[in-house]
Amino acid sequence: MFRTLTVTALIAYASAQSLSQQCTATLAAIAGNPDAASCLSPGSLVSIVAGGSSNSIVASIDGWLSNICGAPACSNDTLAAVVKNATEGCSTELSGLGFNSNLTPTITGLVQQYYPTVRKVVCLKDGDSNCITKTLGDVEATFGTLNLQNIIKIVTNPPDDLPANITCTNCVKAAYNVIAQDVPGLVSDTSAGLQQQCGADFTDGQTPTGISQSANTNVASSPSTSNGAALSTLTSLNGGIVGGLAVSGLVAVASAFTLLA
Repeated sequence: MFRTLTVTALIAYASAQSLSQQCTATLAAIAGNPDAASCLSPGSLVSIVAGGSSNSIVASIDGWLSNICGAPACSNDTLAAVVKNATEGCSTELSGLGFNSNLTPTITGLVQQYYPTVRKVVCLKDGDSNCITKTLGDVEATFGTLNLQNIIKIVTNPPDDLPANITCTNCVKAAYNVIAQDVPGLVSDTSAGLQQQCGADFTDGQTPTGISQSANTNVASSPSTSNGAALSTLTSLNGGIVGGLAVSGLVAVASAFTLLA
């Protein structure tokens, strides 16, 4: 699911000008809404788009992760509002992917179900370094600069065998532990492969030395707007930047799952 969303989002970014005015305004509204901004911090990703398509995205993602991990988690009401507004405001774009409004409750439920686990994974730290950005640094050292151009190729055509210095790290083991505990079905097919490449103790459930959790355990209060109300529209943001923020967020969150898929 996460890989499919990432591929779709990246392709959308590659042809960002195809976003409708309604969808652009919706993404701008989500980015500017105080409730969503406080727990998702989309503004932290502006530098990814402003920096150009050829510059590394790793440092920007590291700053973004630091902000969202330090802030209280999104409430279920905020997540529901984001999903509702995104699916309604970008219905034209999503319809081409087989989406219809009847799926909104299902998507909302999935987001609310998996968000706590995703948040725990992306907020893991190895020493003083965030595990996602540390892993992205390992990927970058192997495959070259991770920018908005070549990450599309890497995600859409992932290598069959990732080297052990990427898959067999304390960070990946810790991420596996989190997912195996919270949503075991997501990693049930990967345990044998990880054991073969990284050793039998890689999936023993023990937390590696130096690994810690940086996610703020508080939960933000429910938003002042109801789930059925549209987030305020902010049309002053550039469509390309807003689209880039949405895509970059998906890339960052999906990175952990892509490496474990």
